[in-house]
Amino acid sequence: MKTRNLAAIAIVLMVSRMTLADASYQETTQITGGSMVAPLKSMGFLSKSVSNMFAPNTTTTMVHGNQKAVVGKDSTEITDLDRETITHIDNLHKTYSVVTFAQMRQAFENMPKQMEQAQQQAKQDQPQQPQPKTDLKTSFDVSVKNTGVSKDVNGLTAQEQLVTMQMHVTDPNAPPADAANTVTYVVTTDAWIAPDPPEVKEVHDFDKRFGEKLMAGVDMSAWRSQMAGQNPAMAQLFGGKPGSQEAMAQMAKEMAKLQGTRVMEVTRMGGTGSGAATSQDSAQGSAPAANTPPPSSNTSVGGLLGSALGGSALGGFHRKKPAPADTNNSTTPAADGSQSASSAVLMETTTQKSNFSGSSVPSSAFEVPAGYKKVETPMYGAQSK
Repeated sequence: MKTRNLAAIAIVLMVSRMTLADASYQETTQITGGSMVAPLKSMGFLSKSVSNMFAPNTTTTMVHGNQKAVVGKDSTEITDLDRETITHIDNLHKTYSVVTFAQMRQAFENMPKQMEQAQQQAKQDQPQQPQPKTDLKTSFDVSVKNTGVSKDVNGLTAQEQLVTMQMHVTDPNAPPADAANTVTYVVTTDAWIAPDPPEVKEVHDFDKRFGEKLMAGVDMSAWRSQMAGQNPAMAQLFGGKPGSQEAMAQMAKEMAKLQGTRVMEVTRMGGTGSGAATSQDSAQGSAPAANTPPPSSNTSVGGLLGSALGGSALGGFHRKKPAPADTNNSTTPAADGSQSASSAVLMETTTQKSNFSGSSVPSSAFEVPAGYKKVETPMYGAQSK
C-alpha cells in the first residue's frame, strides 16, 4: 500500500511538471537622457563608475518547472520552490549564499519590530535642533492617460499609456516678481503595454506560486499595522510632504488599470518652475519621445530641482534668484507679459522586455558554477547545509 501511495505521488508530480512550460525573456534598463547626463559624464575622475551607470543593464529571466533564475552580468538569483531556497550567486567574487523560505518568513515577522527600533534609535541619534518653520504648500496630481496610439515594440503590438505623478510646491510668501514661487516635480512614465505573451504568463504563474508558498502561515498583522499609511520610497522622494501617502494610494490605484506586459517604459524625472502664469503642458501628455533630446535646463528650474534632489523640497526658494531669460533656456513669456513655465528633464531611463522564448531552458542555468565558495548572508544568519 505504501509503495502504491509513493507511486501515485510521483505520477502527480510528473504530470504537474509536464504542464509547466519553459519560458524566458530579457529585460534591459538604461539611462537614455536628461540634463544631468552631460555633467555626470564630464566627471573624469568618476569615469569607470559613470560608464557603468550609463551602460545597459540586462537580465535574463528563465523558468523551468518549479525553478526560476534571473541572470545578470555580475550576479544570478535562483529560486527553487521544491527545495524552498533562494540562491544568490556573486560572479565578481565567485561566491554564493543560500537563504531558505523559513529564514525569510522569520525575517518578515521580525521586520516591524526592527523598523520600530531603528526609528527610535534614529530619533535618539538626531541632534535636537529646532526645525525651521515653513509655509510651503504642496499638492499632488496623479493620472493615467490612454493615448490611443499603438505600435510594434520588440515584435509585439503595444498600446501607449502615459502615467504622470506631480507634486506642486508653492511659496505663498514669495514676492510677486519672484519667478520661482512655484515648482512642480514630475515623474512621467510612457508605458507601451501589450497582451501578456505566453512566456510572461509562465513567469507570473511561478511568482504567484512562490508568493503563496513563501508566505504560508506568516502572520502579517503586525506588518500591516506598521506599514499602514506609510511608503518609505515616497517619503524619501517627496520629503514626507502632506498628501504624499494619499497620492501613492491613488498612484497604485491608477497603475492597477494597466493590464498586460509593459514591453517598454520610458520614465522621466524632472519638473517645471513658474511665476504668476503656470503651464503644465510639458508635464502632461506632451513629454518628448525617447529619442528626443531633453529640454535644456535653466538656472531657476534646474537649480531648484537639483536642490530638491539633494535636500528638502524647494530648498532654493529665496536663496537663489533665477537667471535672466536667454535664448538657450526653455522659459517663455506668457501672452499677458507674465512669466510662464520652464521645464527640465533631469533624468530619463528606458526599460524594455524582449527575446520572449518558450524554448527549453538548460538545467545548468539553475546550478552554482563549479569552484564557487559558499558564504553566509549576514541578514539571515547561519545558512542551512
